[in-house]
Amino acid sequence: MLSLWRRFDLFCMKKFNLRRAVRRGILRPLGTMVFQWFPGLAAAYRLREEKADFRREAEKFFEQKDVKLPEGASREGYFEALDKYALSLSEYLYQYDFYKLNEQERDEFISRAQMRALAYRLRMKYPEESMGLPRFKEQYMGRFTELGFIHRRWLYVPDCSYQQFIDLLSSVDCIIKPADGSLGIGVEKISRQDDSEQTKELYEKCVRGKMLLEECVKGCKELQAFHPQSLNSIRFVTMAFRGKAKAFGAIFRMGIGDMIIDNVHAGGFCTQINMETGVVESNGLTVNGMLVTEHPDSGLTIKGTQIPHWDDICEFCLSAARQTKNIITGWDIVVTEDGQVELIEVNNRPDFDGGMQAPLKRGVKRKVLEMLKDLIGEEFTV
Repeated sequence: MLSLWRRFDLFCMKKFNLRRAVRRGILRPLGTMVFQWFPGLAAAYRLREEKADFRREAEKFFEQKDVKLPEGASREGYFEALDKYALSLSEYLYQYDFYKLNEQERDEFISRAQMRALAYRLRMKYPEESMGLPRFKEQYMGRFTELGFIHRRWLYVPDCSYQQFIDLLSSVDCIIKPADGSLGIGVEKISRQDDSEQTKELYEKCVRGKMLLEECVKGCKELQAFHPQSLNSIRFVTMAFRGKAKAFGAIFRMGIGDMIIDNVHAGGFCTQINMETGVVESNGLTVNGMLVTEHPDSGLTIKGTQIPHWDDICEFCLSAARQTKNIITGWDIVVTEDGQVELIEVNNRPDFDGGMQAPLKRGVKRKVLEMLKDLIGEEFTV
């Protein structure tokens, strides 16, 4: 027989649907308020969540039979690194060769989890300076189109008619992508097509999936030569605070094989760009540690490539950073075939694994903290 308290609890759950209330975020503003009062607590919470995800991922990996590790790496060594540095398995094994480093060398790196925790701390501590970049793509796409950073045609399909959809799709090749997507998941290239049952089904799919339809961008021949199937882009990271903006770092990304995207976490690879000259200063590297000196499809040598219109790219990204209150931002941009710089996507929480540190095996934690201190005037730790 149910206790009186249990029956009352079930009545409340049925009457007020408390679970749905929690899911819909009724209690979330209270949690946000607490984290804004105690931003260090917010960072600790985020770090704990990230470490828990990494632990589950690693345990599943080590449960496999015949797991082969690089010489010097071990299960115990990884979990020690996870506890102390909040490191993902990919960072430990492949990206930074962490198992080869001594403690002083290890302390130069900022892990993906530490970077996310730091970004969360900044967001809570400076909410008025850290929430100016919308999460959903259609929102920032609209804003940056108005500001002149986006020139291609695009539609947020749930807000457009079928006629608008077919007018764009029948005139150019397009890309569809989820408005709330990341890591290149759900991105598809769609060849131009006229009105048909297939096109109507695609429209309905995009409405249900809350997707964007974007005109395909044609990149410049110098960078597309490496891998013509993907749009080879540049991830340019800035730090900005109250009207001041600084360039932090940049990578050049390419797809492999039949990939239509260049996202590193989707299987592509990246190379480091020298911020002064715009010259690629590293070989390519995948998140699984594959070193790429020549592109496996085109055979072109990667290191030493000059990124065209580098000064324009720097000014473009710094100008864009001044238009948002987001403190740490990753700008995905391309140089088009006519030499124009085009904004592809904006990332309000760019990860530094697989990009800012991996190609050169050079940690940037000190640089991150020093640049934040210079911009904000406050010491931060991770």
